[in-house]
Amino acid sequence: MLVETVFDLNIEHGEGPLWDNTTNSLYWVDIFAGDFYKGDPATGVFLKKNIGQPIGTIALRQETGIVFAAHEGFGYTSIEENKPVIFFNNPQTNYPETRFNDGKVDPLGNFMAGTMTFDGQKPIGQLFQLRSNHTVQCLENELMLSNGMDWSANGSQFFFADTVRQVIYQYDYNLKTGSISNRSNFIEFKKDEFPDGFCMDTAGNFWVAMWGSSKILQFNDQGKRIAAIDLPVTYPTSCCFGGADLSTLYITTSKIELSETERIKEPLAGKILKIETNSKGQLMRRYQG
Repeated sequence: MLVETVFDLNIEHGEGPLWDNTTNSLYWVDIFAGDFYKGDPATGVFLKKNIGQPIGTIALRQETGIVFAAHEGFGYTSIEENKPVIFFNNPQTNYPETRFNDGKVDPLGNFMAGTMTFDGQKPIGQLFQLRSNHTVQCLENELMLSNGMDWSANGSQFFFADTVRQVIYQYDYNLKTGSISNRSNFIEFKKDEFPDGFCMDTAGNFWVAMWGSSKILQFNDQGKRIAAIDLPVTYPTSCCFGGADLSTLYITTSKIELSETERIKEPLAGKILKIETNSKGQLMRRYQG
């Protein structure tokens, strides 16, 4: 597959890509810079906004703007309008050494986001669910490094990566209450493989960005490895489907772990990459709050 770059920028630690099908735009974050972006791949034009602290993940809201999960909790803002950054709930006040890292909107319109310590080396990460009334439920504890998540096409199964534990978990997802249960290991990775963010296509296949491995790995709906896509960067971080027919795979990348010498050798590290595929992604859900 041909790997191309999108947008004339190079950031430190790109993450959390999501596609807005109403504007044909791609969103993503630069976590430690505290920036999030919105760009038009057709023109290369993009906007940037800073929220003043590390930003882990964002999601589109049903009405307007975005919801985000940052170091000091959940909040709202908008990139096009001159609106303030509003924080309204911080469920991790007792854990100052943790930060939000990744998230996605669930089938009921809640915003799910997971936490980790800044070094990812203590099992105190949690998985939170922000509901439309701004209440927060903790759905999982004792996580090492919360990362990518997604749901089966019918919404009954929830999948969630813990990078340091090298596993993607599977849960039953309750379509009435939004609760999760019956955790099991769905995909267990090799000792030198670290799953980061991922997305699923309409056939139920997983497209997993492999931190430190220069690859996107594909798995079928039974968790069997079916393909690997080589990338020109060591640290892909996440991916999502976008484009007019949701067949373009957009990939965020990082250069935060690279030395100065390695950065020269990897000029595409920190870029947004894209691959045209024969698959079709699922539409991004919007937060109902």
